[in-house]
Amino acid sequence: EGVITVDVKWRDTAAGGMRFVEIGVRDTGIGIAAADLGRIFEKFEQVSLIQPAGVPSTGLGLTIAKEIVELHGGKIWAESTPGQGSRFAFTLPEGSLKETPPES
Repeated sequence: EGVITVDVKWRDTAAGGMRFVEIGVRDTGIGIAAADLGRIFEKFEQVSLIQPAGVPSTGLGLTIAKEIVELHGGKIWAESTPGQGSRFAFTLPEGSLKETPPES
């Protein structure tokens, strides 16, 4: 059985002045090959992974997530090691959030 971990952390930009929240979701699944990582956010792209029976996919989920994150001024990416799992993460600028971050 796999494990899914969610992490949240605040990041300051190197240039200073702006803060971002970074949210990541990590799994211990089969992972994604390095050659496929560059295309998983493209429309209708599906990498050769084993899909659960009866779960169809259009290849639009990550594209839609990317567009939403970028419309809010953030970035989204994936990191993966085949056989060890993947981490999908995104950032959003502090000003795009409704609540004030906790004091450091």
